[in-house]
Formats: sequence, C-alpha cells, structure tokens
Amino acid sequence: MREDIFFCIVGLGESGYYAARLLAKKKFRVKATDSSDNSELRRKRSKLNKAGVEVELGYHSEKFYQGASLFVISPSVDNENPVLRYAVNNSIPVISEIELAWMYSPAKVIAITGTNGKTSVTTYTYKVLKKMGLPAYLAGNIGIPFSSIVENLSSSDIVVLELSSFQLEYTQSFHPYIAVLLNISEDHLDRHKNLKAYLDAKLKIFANQGREDFAILDLTDGIIKENSKSISAQVLDISGCEPEGLDPNRKAVCLICDCLGLNRNKFLPEIVKLKSLKHRIERVESVDGVWFINDSKATNPHSTKWALKNIDSEIILIAGGRDKNTDFKIVKDEVSEKVKALVLIGEASEKILNSIGGFVEVVKLAPDLKSAVNIAFKEASRGDAVLLSPMCASFDMFKNYEHRGNMFKKIVRDLKKCGS
Repeated sequence: MREDIFFCIVGLGESGYYAARLLAKKKFRVKATDSSDNSELRRKRSKLNKAGVEVELGYHSEKFYQGASLFVISPSVDNENPVLRYAVNNSIPVISEIELAWMYSPAKVIAITGTNGKTSVTTYTYKVLKKMGLPAYLAGNIGIPFSSIVENLSSSDIVVLELSSFQLEYTQSFHPYIAVLLNISEDHLDRHKNLKAYLDAKLKIFANQGREDFAILDLTDGIIKENSKSISAQVLDISGCEPEGLDPNRKAVCLICDCLGLNRNKFLPEIVKLKSLKHRIERVESVDGVWFINDSKATNPHSTKWALKNIDSEIILIAGGRDKNTDFKIVKDEVSEKVKALVLIGEASEKILNSIGGFVEVVKLAPDLKSAVNIAFKEASRGDAVLLSPMCASFDMFKNYEHRGNMFKKIVRDLKKCGS
C-alpha cells in the first residue's frame, strides 16, 4: 500500500460506508469524511477504523482530504459540497458508489431509472426473475448498496439496480446490459440546476451501451423520444408492449424478461400476480366506509397525478412536506376532477395552496400528520378515500418517506381502534 496515494469517500451513509469497506478490502488506502456527527456515524467510524480506514466526522477539513487521487461521492452529497468543489477545481476524478461497484462486478446488470415507478419496476423485476429460477440480486437506490453485494457475485448472476439521478450523475464507465428509463418529469430541481441537467444525469444510464445491449423506454414521452436517437443500444418501446391489461410498470418488466430470452407463457402469469408496493397507493384500512390510502412515496406531483388517476372514488388529499422546486400546478386537472378537500402540512403548504388551492372547494392547513388525518376524516363521507400523497420530500418532518408512511398507517389504525 502506497501511503502517498489514497481514495476519499464523501458521505458515510450506507453507500459511502460500503464503498469504503470495499476499497479497504482491495488493499487501498482509504479516507472517509462526513459533515455530520452522531452515534450511528461513530459506530460506522469504529468499524471502518478497524478495517484501516481513516474517518473524519462533523466537518470537511481540506487538510484531511487534500491529496486524494479519487473521490467517491455518496448520493446525498450535493454539488455545492466543499469537497466536491475542491475535486472539480483541481481536476481530480469523482465517481459514484455505483461506478465503483461496477468496476468490481462480474455480473450482468439490469439498471432501472425514471422520475416515477423505478422502485416498483426494480422490485417487480427481481421478484419475477427469482420466480423464474434465475440468480438475481437486488441493489441500488432500493436501499441496498451495490458495493455491499459485489464481492459475492459471479459472471452468471444478474443484478437488478434501481438508480437515481444522483447515483448516475457521477458514472463514467457504467455499462448495464439492459437499461430502463421509465419517464421524465420535473423532480429534484433543488439539486439539479434545471430539467436539462436532471435529464442529462438520467441519460447516462445509456452512455456506454452498444448494439448488443437493450434500452427500454416509453416513446410516448416527447422528451424521451427526442433523446432516444442518440442511444446506441437496441431500443424497445414500453408503450408498444403487447400484453393487454398491464400498466406501464408491468410492461417494462415484460420487456426486460423478453430481453433475457424468458418464456412469456411462464413469466406473464407472475407479472399479473404482482401486488403494489408499500407506500405506493397502499390501501391501509377502511374506517366507517372511508378508505385510507398510503402513497407516501409520491414525493413529486407526477406521482400524485398517477395516484389521483388510479383511484375511482372522491378523494380527500393530504399533501405537503419539503418542496423540491417543482410545479404543483401539474396536478390541477386531477385535483379539480377528483379532490373534494385538500389538507396541507409541512413547509410547502403555502406554495401548494397558492398553486392548486383554487381548484378545490375545501382547503385546510394542519400542524402535523395526525391532525391532518383527523381533519381529512371529518371531511370524508362513506365511499370516499383519504389519500396521503405528499408531492414533496419528507425531511421537514420525517426521516424519509417510509417513516412518513408508517406514521400515517399507525395514525389510521389508532383512529380505527378508537372508533371500534
């Protein structure tokens, strides 16, 4: 090990932690820095120290990372981070954890991205491949770092990766056999400068593909169709997938299976049986004839638009959270048609009110989620649905969308107990 050469991990979330472990196992000198300092990070620091990794918590001191030959950036690290600025200003290579794991992976990769639906398609694909008896692994933005599984993989394995724009942004040689782009709409514009920058990050999923690879996308999306001309892989259109009765997410899974040469007579029944995921239009309980539906994973207006279109009853919509610089007017037509009352929570309440408040008869503000559920229930009639579909990030009030969704489910179940 050369002491004058080291690699620096920026951000010690799960992906950063496993990236540091992977590099340490490969006998590189590794440093890791995180601007936060808490008990969980100290626990990780202790484990990494034992593996020979130097760790800095609580700040990013230039003296600590100065001289690094390569920076591995965690998805949560934004472009204004001082370490990233240092790397760019000094022309030092910057890669994502996905790129790092790819460099050591012998497996075939199916990579799935898009503004909406990527978690569903990733999970569905994994489940169907396992049912078909294939050696499939699940990783990426789904919550399992690619670098945490890479050392267990062989050339006969298949890794199904959910990828966010943050993870794709700093890829260079990443080369999936099958790359899927489900859709594109405004999202994460608090992180990306504009829609073009966001789109450019997503399109990197196809950058290294050739004619032996497959690109699956929806050519009814004008932005995607326009950019499909530059893709070198064989392009398959989700909207042109033949089986009747499948939604776009399940059609994408069908095309993935086709690319792998699987028998439709065997995998189509498995696709039909797939159930919706937790926190995505998830029916929780019926209380006095009112259904409560958890759509906490809807962190942008396009996700909420999808939910509103796919619920038949009248809706009391609970929305709000931390704004990601998106346009809430996207949902005005569905709100006008389906929503009888709007209950707003969180930092974005005023912006949502100003954007779509005029398209619904009743609008109420709530200080927290429990109050919002109680207000929504009072506004609902038998046969209505109370829908939590926030259109926003959760970080103003919750750890993540799962925490928000689980709290909603608990509040609803407590409400049912009180009424029984």
